[in-house]
Amino acid sequence: MNRTIRLLSLLVVFLLFESCVDQIEFPLNLGNERLIVAGQLNDWNETQYVYLSETTSADREPILTDGYFTINDLPRPVRGAQVSVKSSTGQNWSYQEIEPGTYALEGFPGPESGVEYYVEILAKGRVYKSSPEVMPEVIGEDEISYTFDRGELNNQPEIPFISIRSDVTLPEQTGGYFLRWDVEEVYYWNLTFFPNPFNTPPPDCYVFGFADPERITLLNGDLLNRPGGTSSQILAERRIDQSFLSRHYFNVRQISTSQESYEYRRKVRELVNNSGSVFDAPPAPVQGNLRNINDEEEVVLGYFEVAKVDVTRIYTTKADVPFFIEEVCTFDPNRPLSDYPRTCLSCSEFDNSTGETPEWWFDQ
Repeated sequence: MNRTIRLLSLLVVFLLFESCVDQIEFPLNLGNERLIVAGQLNDWNETQYVYLSETTSADREPILTDGYFTINDLPRPVRGAQVSVKSSTGQNWSYQEIEPGTYALEGFPGPESGVEYYVEILAKGRVYKSSPEVMPEVIGEDEISYTFDRGELNNQPEIPFISIRSDVTLPEQTGGYFLRWDVEEVYYWNLTFFPNPFNTPPPDCYVFGFADPERITLLNGDLLNRPGGTSSQILAERRIDQSFLSRHYFNVRQISTSQESYEYRRKVRELVNNSGSVFDAPPAPVQGNLRNINDEEEVVLGYFEVAKVDVTRIYTTKADVPFFIEEVCTFDPNRPLSDYPRTCLSCSEFDNSTGETPEWWFDQ
């Protein structure tokens, strides 16, 4: 299954469904359309993705939505592009568009040590390239844990929530590495079991998402002097809701990346966390590593990185949660069908859902 990187404003920042990425929101006010690229090439055994979209312009054509023509300021997918990744050794791999704006590369063997890779994109008659990057050699080792608490969350008081934490063992070297974490969540959703003559249960339903999509957790190894030491990081905080009634996974994705990629996301984090005071820098596009090869003045948003990745999984069950959770999908013979939430009746009511059990679901 795929994870869709959505930019509701300035840019997309992270990745994906058997891989990973995040969503960042802040205002974007541009006079013309700009290409947005988000992608990662890594050594994890998974499908590799590139996401292409473009920002809103003042003269944008309306789109047909639910039978009505509307104009909105959300980035729109770029379709029909040609996307390929190339190496300094002359190799070339082509991506296939699997849905609007989503380009997938199956069967990639993984970046070779010391070899540079870059993405090349042909879109709307223009050619774009990313700066070449080499896959980092080292990565940390995560020990993941969680705690439940009640307190302020997203400016709301007395909210029950879970915190996902990593005590990471650092690489055995002094500096020269840059780490980032993304936290994907995947949970089993119990559809309503309506009695039937054959006692057939409802189909399985697995829902994918991001536990704390606006959080950007970074670690700069150059600021530490602890080869093989440990560092503690809060990676995500997530409100407790009905998704915790069954097994609820948190897939922690540690990403070892380049200094340029680290600096890009550090600047994005500063922009997202801008407090709005008169002393803050005004919102502006953050320069990524992509360019139009025939027009150096064109601003291209986003980043394509070459990374080393490790994934650690942890899950909770209903028995772990110390808070009451209302079961909204339980069958009641006196309850009209119209009183059931639509998510109790069909898994497709969730974005990024599937009836297929992830291959790793019962590994732990």
